[in-house]
Amino acid sequence: MAIFLIAIGLLFTGLDFHLVSGIQYPTYVKPQGEFLGTDMQEGIQQNVRGYILGDSMQIDIFPDIIGCILIIIGVSMLVKHNKKYLSCLLLAVISGMLSLALRIVPFYINSAAQIVTTLAIFTLVPVFEIWMEYTVIYITVGISDDMANRGTNRRMQFCWWITVFARIFMACLTFSGLFGVKHWYEAALFLFTLLYLYQLLQTRKYVGVYKVYKEGFNSAVVPDYIQEKMRGVSFHENRDISMDELRYTRVLYYDFNRQVQEGELIVHKNIAWQTMRAFYQLYKFEYPIEKIRLVDEYEGDDELSMEDNNTSAFNYRKVEGKEELSRHALGLAIDINPKINPYVREDGFFPKNASEYLERDVEKCTGEHKEKMIHKQDIAYRIFRRNGFEWGGDWSHAKDYQHFVAKKK
Repeated sequence: MAIFLIAIGLLFTGLDFHLVSGIQYPTYVKPQGEFLGTDMQEGIQQNVRGYILGDSMQIDIFPDIIGCILIIIGVSMLVKHNKKYLSCLLLAVISGMLSLALRIVPFYINSAAQIVTTLAIFTLVPVFEIWMEYTVIYITVGISDDMANRGTNRRMQFCWWITVFARIFMACLTFSGLFGVKHWYEAALFLFTLLYLYQLLQTRKYVGVYKVYKEGFNSAVVPDYIQEKMRGVSFHENRDISMDELRYTRVLYYDFNRQVQEGELIVHKNIAWQTMRAFYQLYKFEYPIEKIRLVDEYEGDDELSMEDNNTSAFNYRKVEGKEELSRHALGLAIDINPKINPYVREDGFFPKNASEYLERDVEKCTGEHKEKMIHKQDIAYRIFRRNGFEWGGDWSHAKDYQHFVAKKK
């Protein structure tokens, strides 16, 4: 609803189609002599009176004041997502007051003061309206998931900038009286206003779902191109979880060469925040993780992903060798460096190339990366536990040293 109200408000403030009302302005009194040390030229007076004000009050088909009120209501509903929307409230109030002032100036001010005041307000109206629109649009981009919604956001911004240039030229043409050329700019303004407002309306389902924990650590609804990659691979249509319940989460990490890399995970929306927080804390401690890729890079084959020591989360699958659904299938579990932290059961271990890491005593283990194994004194264990995860290494029936699963609430 908030985005809908803002879109209608921007339509009202962005398009100006005036009708002359029957309310006549008081008779204009031409100035005598200079005003504030400046000679008020006849041409300027004629342009202001003839092209900006007219003899009667002009009524906008799309009232700017109503538009500003709708924007104020809309952004008030979105302040909870970004406090910067508060600046939009002030700009909307100022824009509405200036639009009203431009229509009523001739009732209260006459002669040279009327010309100067009208020119000042005529200049300020588009400045504050454009400033207000810019703030609304760019803040909305920031809270509407710029990963999943990037194409829509870019089209919206492009079309809006076209309207800005059209309005600037229209203001100049209005003052000069070149109305024939002005009609072309009005047509462009109308078209691109509708286009960018249509794109704005498409952001509704994304508003509030884009979360940023720290720079480089964010989560969003799963982008379309990622969904295409997942369908039929890690994601299969089911009754347990929908794509809308998942979040595409990006994190930074240090690889085994101590180089900073960007990783991607798919997790349940309920644990996206604690996942970002846990990986940020690992990053601050420069905790080594070999790679963090979607399991779809391995055709959804969990064994191949583990053999490559890939850290991953969501994969709609059953527990290895059993019929029960894995917690990974719900996006509630994360496997960290699985090759050096294998899943060990009575009937075997996974992955199959992790035999050298079955020995969990660092002094006895012969693995190349034995110092990176997870144990109870390990920083990964402490961080994930603090962030609401249970460790598979604590299980009694099996030992899943790679596995951290969100605690049930």
